[in-house]
Amino acid sequence: MDFKLTQPLQVGDKIELSGGYDYDPLFLKNPPDSKRSGTVIQFIKGQNESPAAVVKLDRRFSGEKITGDIVVLELRHVGQTWQEPTPVHIELCDFMPEDKPWKDRKQGEWVEAAATVTPVTLKK
Repeated sequence: MDFKLTQPLQVGDKIELSGGYDYDPLFLKNPPDSKRSGTVIQFIKGQNESPAAVVKLDRRFSGEKITGDIVVLELRHVGQTWQEPTPVHIELCDFMPEDKPWKDRKQGEWVEAAATVTPVTLKK
């Protein structure tokens, strides 16, 4: 699902994460759900020129190694923006990530490489 928002995602926006490479993606398993919802709480330095979005989820879930309710979303393609935020990589954290690129900070668990971001409500 490709879409373009009227404005880029911002702190305070509610989003849903769904889909992925696999039929049964890890980030939707424990507990099982068809999507994960949460609120964008900040942007931090990303792996590339675009910032990464930090999202506080409404419910915790478990990856293979950790359980948490914070995810870092990284844009997947060069030139992609938070106005066209799909697809994204999902990094699950059981801590609040520092505002540093991924390679220079404590790292969580990569749980998805091609999730879909859908806005629920955008902050006015």
